[in-house]
Amino acid sequence: MNVFITLDYELFFGQQHGTVEKTLLYPTNRLIEIGKRTGAHFTFFVDCGYLIKLKEYKEQYTHLENDYNLVINQLKELCSEGHDCQLHIHPHWEKTIYNGEKWVFDYNYYKLSDFSDLEIVEIFKRYNNELEQITGKKTTSYRAGGWCIQPFEKVKSSFIEAGITIDSSVFVGGKNTVEPYYYDYTTAPDKDFWHFDNDVCKEVKDGKFIELPISSYYYSPCFFWRLFLLGNLFPSTHKPLGDGRPMPSPNFSRRKLLTKYHFLSAGIEGYFVTKIERIIDQNKKKGFKNTVLLGHPKSLTHFSLKKLEKIIQNNKHNHSFLSFTEFYNEISG
Repeated sequence: MNVFITLDYELFFGQQHGTVEKTLLYPTNRLIEIGKRTGAHFTFFVDCGYLIKLKEYKEQYTHLENDYNLVINQLKELCSEGHDCQLHIHPHWEKTIYNGEKWVFDYNYYKLSDFSDLEIVEIFKRYNNELEQITGKKTTSYRAGGWCIQPFEKVKSSFIEAGITIDSSVFVGGKNTVEPYYYDYTTAPDKDFWHFDNDVCKEVKDGKFIELPISSYYYSPCFFWRLFLLGNLFPSTHKPLGDGRPMPSPNFSRRKLLTKYHFLSAGIEGYFVTKIERIIDQNKKKGFKNTVLLGHPKSLTHFSLKKLEKIIQNNKHNHSFLSFTEFYNEISG
C-alpha cells in the first residue's frame, strides 16, 4: 500500500488564528524530525494566499517580515528533506486585512467559486507562481481550501495553464453545503484514484486529470467521547499544538459529535491517529493500492506525533510512505 500523509499548511481561520511559531513552525519541525528518523516523505499543501498577504504587509509591520522569512525558510527545508510542497488555495485571503494585531477574515469569499471566472484564473496563477518561486519546483498537485473544489469547471482552465495533473480535494461520501462551505462527494467513485475531466465525481477513462482522494471513515460517538475526555484529562498530551481556534461549524458541534456517527475524511490529528491502521486495512480489503490521510500542523498533538511515528516505523516494511511527487513520477512513467 502507498500511504500519503498530507498536511494542509495554514493558520486557524477563527477569531484567534494563532502564531506562526506554534501553529506552523514547531509542529512542522517535529514532522521533519519524524521524516528523518523513519524515511517517510510527507506532502504539505501550502496556503499560498497567506504568503502573499505576508509579503503585502511585511514592510508595514516588521514582525510580519520575520514571520514571512521563517515560513519561507521552513518550506525550503521541507523540499530539501524530500518532502512535497503543493498548492493549497484559501481565497478568502484576497479580502483579508491585517489590523496591526491580527488577521481579519471575510468568509463571504471562502471558496474560489465565490469569485468571478476571471478573478479565479488570476488568483490561481498568482498563488501558484508564488509557490513555484519559493520551492524552485514545478507544482503538480492541488487541494482546495475547505474541500471546496466544486464546480470544477471554474478552475479547469487554471489547472491546464499551471500544468497541474492531480487533485486531492475529494473525500468519498463527504458532503457539507452549509455556508461558507460547499462540497458534495456522495456520488464520487469508491476508488483509490480515478481520471476525470469536468467533474471530480465523474470518472472518465482517459480524463486529463487524476483525483487522488482523501480516505473516508465512519467515526462513532464513542470515538468522540474518548477524544474529548482525553483532551480534558491530559491537555498537555492531547490538546492541539497550535495556539489558535478554528472557524465555527454548525455541522460539527460537540453535541452532534457525541450523539451521531460522522463520515469524515481520514485524519492523523489528535486521537484520529489511532484509526490509521484500521483505515489502511479497510482500503486494502477494497483492493486499493493508495491511502491518503489528512492533517494540519496546527492541529497535531504530542500524542498524535508520537503515535504517527510509531505507526510509520511498524509499517514501513509493508507499506510505502510517499509524497505526491513520487506518485506523479510513477504514473508519468
